[in-house]
Amino acid sequence: MRAGLIGVLAGLVAVAFRRLLEDAEHGRNALLVACRSLPGASAWAWAVLPAIGLVAGSLVGLMVARFAPDSRGSGIPHIKGVLVHLRSMKWTWLLPVKFIGGIVGIGAGLSLGREGPTVQMGAAVGRGVSDLLRVPSRSVPQLLSCGAGAGLAAAFNAPLAGFLFVIEELHRELSARTFAGALVAALAADIVTRALSGDLPSFAVSAYPAIPLGALPFAAAIGAAGGILGVGFNRSLLLATVQLAASRKAPAWLKPGLAAALCGLVAWWMPEAVGGGHATADDLLRSRVTMGVGALAVLLAVKFALTVVSYGSGAPGGIFAPMLLLGVILGTLIAQLVSSVFPDVRSHTTALAILGMAAVFTGSVRAPLTAMVLIIELTGNYQQLLALGVACLVADLTASALRDVPIYEALLAADLRASPSEHNETHGPAEPRSVYIGVQRNSALEGKSLRQAGLPEGCLVVAIERGGRELLPSANLVLLPGDHITILVPSTEAEKALVVVRLATGL
Repeated sequence: MRAGLIGVLAGLVAVAFRRLLEDAEHGRNALLVACRSLPGASAWAWAVLPAIGLVAGSLVGLMVARFAPDSRGSGIPHIKGVLVHLRSMKWTWLLPVKFIGGIVGIGAGLSLGREGPTVQMGAAVGRGVSDLLRVPSRSVPQLLSCGAGAGLAAAFNAPLAGFLFVIEELHRELSARTFAGALVAALAADIVTRALSGDLPSFAVSAYPAIPLGALPFAAAIGAAGGILGVGFNRSLLLATVQLAASRKAPAWLKPGLAAALCGLVAWWMPEAVGGGHATADDLLRSRVTMGVGALAVLLAVKFALTVVSYGSGAPGGIFAPMLLLGVILGTLIAQLVSSVFPDVRSHTTALAILGMAAVFTGSVRAPLTAMVLIIELTGNYQQLLALGVACLVADLTASALRDVPIYEALLAADLRASPSEHNETHGPAEPRSVYIGVQRNSALEGKSLRQAGLPEGCLVVAIERGGRELLPSANLVLLPGDHITILVPSTEAEKALVVVRLATGL
């Protein structure tokens, strides 16, 4: 019941956000066309979008800095921090700031997507419902995750991907208390979205053949390239986020304005590289826009750089949509290069571009199952399942071989290093943080006693739940899959909580 209510509300928020953002982006494009059509426009009209971006982005930066600092970026690392009780969620401020800031910032041209914000706003809806219904604190993380999954489902018209995102990325467990609510919320959100926005997939690409078995090596090649690109994207994004946050050359509120001004400047010559990128990806998949190898390579480099700068500025906005566009460009680029040697590949350009989306997403987020299901639901084509599996597997193995940390874990760890506790202003000893996590099969904790668990020094197990019953922790108690443990972690050493999560999940 509560999960269904959260799904409905998250779906309504997602639909409103998408429609207003589409209006803002259409307005930006119309303004660009109008400026180019004016007599003598080249002398001054190129400065219109940068000026608007500077003002709009700075206003967004002021909103974020003043009212909801946690609304920066996609918000998914923040959700992960909330789920392990290292961050709090002030949903009454976060929801409106994320909503308005996302529309104004992305509408002004920032190279960011709407999907990450929709996920965080869904989580905020889950938190708000929990507070209003006075839900017991132990059940709040599940409802918050329900909202996040519902947000992703509504953003993409992809209920199974929203459900799997909760299991594979947020909670990393498959228990009845997690998957039942996540599935109900995702389905409810998707029903609302389809009722209000139509029943078509996000990318209505049809009538293209799936690649044959003999072309699977090309799928593997795209997987490897996507894994490498995903790792490069992660490291560049993390570096920009850390360095721009630490820079004192400009106040924090001005940085989104400067990033939006840069995007506005680029839009004069390459409008395909700014904004979320969904329309550009759709045009490439449908062959509405044809580009040669050189133009694709330039677009790939510019979109990559603008996304890194836009996200690093601290503006509200996600990386899902930009990653998908990077994947489409990569797949199309490889298809064109390969077709010069194997002409038959040209007829499979769309299929290879779709594999590129899945490969880059997997290389960055390291959630291959979510990537496969997401791309299938985005395109409505189930014939690509085998090729998607090959591309995602190779992308995941490539990123793992390069020893890259999944992007949302890396961003959360960086945020914890920058601000290990939200209560530094208090005097005296800081209160410990409580981590509540499920023990997964094949994890480092399975079959180990608490004495052998290898928990970080200073962490204390205070409760264990097994099959709905509370167990008294003792040194010889052996942990089993499905156990839920509550561990106190020193708030000044918040990164230890991430170690606990990895031990419990095996990831």
